[in-house]
Amino acid sequence: MKTPTYSDFVLRRLHSLTGVIPLTFFIFFHFFANSTSQGGEEAFDQTVKTLRSVPYLLGVEWALLFAPFLFHMLYGMWIIFTSKPNAGRLRYRRNWAYVLQRLTAMIVFVFIIYHVVGVRFIDAHGQTAVYAIFHEKMSHPFTYWWYVVGIACTSFHLANGVVTFLMTWGITVSTRSQKIAEAVMAVAGIGIFVIGIGAINGFLKEKPLKVPHATHAATVADAPMESGAQVAFETPAR
Repeated sequence: MKTPTYSDFVLRRLHSLTGVIPLTFFIFFHFFANSTSQGGEEAFDQTVKTLRSVPYLLGVEWALLFAPFLFHMLYGMWIIFTSKPNAGRLRYRRNWAYVLQRLTAMIVFVFIIYHVVGVRFIDAHGQTAVYAIFHEKMSHPFTYWWYVVGIACTSFHLANGVVTFLMTWGITVSTRSQKIAEAVMAVAGIGIFVIGIGAINGFLKEKPLKVPHATHAATVADAPMESGAQVAFETPAR
């Protein structure tokens, strides 16, 4: 077995730290912001508009979100494929938590790539009718249940990750303090899951009035033209 080096120690500490700061705080915020879907189309689209008005948004996203996410996920994958779980030999609770942490990490990895690339940079990029886009996506059973699985795995991974972080950084040393941390984060994880499910259910509460630009263009293009009439089509903003 390879003897850990100082570089390994630093990278694992950074991996642990980025899992909590800023990623845990961002997921709390992200789920909470998305829960404005419970207020309907106008409320959610206004939230999106407000967030997009943040100065230097792309730079902020890369510095505080994308870069930490990429490091945490890629180094996390390296840890998963170079480690050897022992839950089969030592059936302790934390050993099973170790296995589940790595299993959910792989699911969350795929889920985040799907969500960020599919929504942030493709479906909702440059769109103002974001509620309508999510309404259409959540109306498909496969997509809806894929989001349920992704939210469940994210909630567990976050809650158990904080417990591990507290142990790794020597904050919870005694058995009693570790059990308290587990209980507190179990409640927090369930709370995050409930908020996340509430957010995606909010997109199904009402039928949106707005229409995404691309869909609007297709609807106009498919409309029948009167003989001899000239119709001007507005090119959708990109």
